[in-house]
Amino acid sequence: MQAKHLKWLILSLALLKIAFHLYFYDMLEPHRDELLYFSLGTHPASGYASVPPMVGILAFLLTKTIGFSIFAIKILPAILGGVMVWLTASTSKALGGGWFAQVLAALGIFVAPIFIRPFYLYQPVGFDIFFWTLIFYLTIRYLNTRRHSYLLFLGLASGLAILNKHLVVLQLGALIVAFLLSSERKVLTQKYFWYALLICFVIALPNIIWQLNHGFSSIRHFNALNKYQLVYLSRVNFLKEQLLMPGIFLLLTCAGLAALLFFQKLRAYRLLGVTALLVIGILLVAKGKGYYTAGLFPLLTAAGAVWWESFLKQWYYRLALAGVLVGLSVFLIPIGLPIDSPKNLVAHFRKFTEKYGMDGMLRHEDGKIHSLPQDYADMIGWEELAKITDAAYKQVPDKNNVLIYCENYGQASAVNILGKKYGLPEPVSFSDNYYYWAPREIPATTDTFIYINDELGEDINKLFTDIRLIGTISDPLAREHGTMVYLCQKPKASFSQFWKERVAGLESPF
Repeated sequence: MQAKHLKWLILSLALLKIAFHLYFYDMLEPHRDELLYFSLGTHPASGYASVPPMVGILAFLLTKTIGFSIFAIKILPAILGGVMVWLTASTSKALGGGWFAQVLAALGIFVAPIFIRPFYLYQPVGFDIFFWTLIFYLTIRYLNTRRHSYLLFLGLASGLAILNKHLVVLQLGALIVAFLLSSERKVLTQKYFWYALLICFVIALPNIIWQLNHGFSSIRHFNALNKYQLVYLSRVNFLKEQLLMPGIFLLLTCAGLAALLFFQKLRAYRLLGVTALLVIGILLVAKGKGYYTAGLFPLLTAAGAVWWESFLKQWYYRLALAGVLVGLSVFLIPIGLPIDSPKNLVAHFRKFTEKYGMDGMLRHEDGKIHSLPQDYADMIGWEELAKITDAAYKQVPDKNNVLIYCENYGQASAVNILGKKYGLPEPVSFSDNYYYWAPREIPATTDTFIYINDELGEDINKLFTDIRLIGTISDPLAREHGTMVYLCQKPKASFSQFWKERVAGLESPF
């Protein structure tokens, strides 16, 4: 295939990837995390409680340029998915792959299960996959050319990656160790390597300062995550997920890891295989979540494509491989992308689990099997919550003396973002970054409380004389099904004093 034809083919696949994700952009409501990240965008800062600043800053820029809408939420992840098609094909080319390897790698990014949902949801995960792949690509380009500029670009990419998700520090640390263990260790003594470290540090510095000023909330967040989630994860399941996440494209990812370590054609890039092993091994020991390794998969896909290209010489074998990979991945698309209505998705997952017995995708954090995957259940009910909250707000005579409280960040973000079209004020909460935004004192005249939770707290029940249930999230498919909105009025004692005492007794959730 001629170079110009290959270029247009890869570009077409990239554009098709973008169009594919955007076609289904409004099948469900925004995800609770997407609403949180756009709430962060209403308070641009150099750091947040559970994530670095990039996701909030980008949300701020999006709302200031194209406004808020579901399309505004989905546009950037979709574009990033298209960029990943091109970047992974380019990585395969940099590894010595020809036209078939590049197309195969691009197809992997297009349809492999691990690359569907990250480029549909506005979350740091998709950006993390991009930055990991960019760092590997720049490393390969440096190994190929020995140009010092690639080291400087690595410093720039690494600094930006840290501003997106701190998990990338694991990749960078493993990459440095892999260099030390290889014959390429001399690069670590070059001044351009230290310049790269300096660039990385300067870019990440605002977040480092924020972390210092907020007691390293990211470390406390990780400790809480380890205490309440990671400690219960299985190392066996972690290894299983490394095989399940790419679906049938495990034929490429497994081949890619082996090729980076043992394939003679890729011997110059063995340190990348060592890096991948180190990342997987550390996360295995630490009981990390399976998807934490997602940033490795584009590299492994690209390397695997190079190996298969070398192994399959005849065009019909190559066509058969591509057909099998794409054909067996297409029917898994509904797992990563809501391509139908919630009702039809329920029917699809019911038939799927009955036929294949794979109900793990329907298991939520509560350990129970539900009708939809948790991510999908987290994309239902928010519009209803905003409408019910608005109904409560309209019943308040004096809007200056009301406080809206939400128990978790999903509820708070739905009211904050979706409630803007109703003119709702920003709610308060003590969940995630809302803890830092919550007022420590409220005006003495505050006498009305809109309370959103799955039950009425005993302290609230005792404080107010007039408590009315305004509405409940009624959709049984919503993860927030049963969440209630109460309108609380006529406090028996000073509500502002109660609030002051309540806040004083709180500890940071992270």
